[in-house]
Amino acid sequence: MDRNELFPAEPLIPHRHRMKLLEWVRRPIGKTLQAETTVTAEWPLHRDGMVSAVLSIELVAQAIAALRTWNGGENAKARPGFVVGIKEMEFSPSSFPVGTRLFIHIAESYHVGEYAVYEGHVNSASDFTCKIMIQAMEAEGGVFPDPGDR
Repeated sequence: MDRNELFPAEPLIPHRHRMKLLEWVRRPIGKTLQAETTVTAEWPLHRDGMVSAVLSIELVAQAIAALRTWNGGENAKARPGFVVGIKEMEFSPSSFPVGTRLFIHIAESYHVGEYAVYEGHVNSASDFTCKIMIQAMEAEGGVFPDPGDR
């Protein structure tokens, strides 16, 4: 298969309806993944034809979910995870217009047990750019233990 071939993101992420933001992913290379999507008026944080750049956090989180599912193998199911921290985030401008094509790139920095840190970039072909460092948790086996069981 061609490394640049686009695959539908939906089977790789647990998000649905208005929260399903990613449209396409490219075959991951190691601990990295590239995704693409187009901003729509149905997205959260939409107002007057613009979407807040804060939504870049969710774009990167969905790319992380896609990478984790892909790396789980052929029968892996998309599982929920949690963004537990934003170590840093820089973006400019503060919003992007509906219809903008966005390109998302993530790379796992390190992973220990259920905890991982990823660096993500969200860019448009024009002027939007975002760099973000996300801390995420995903339970082994897809289920978080009950806090009373620890």
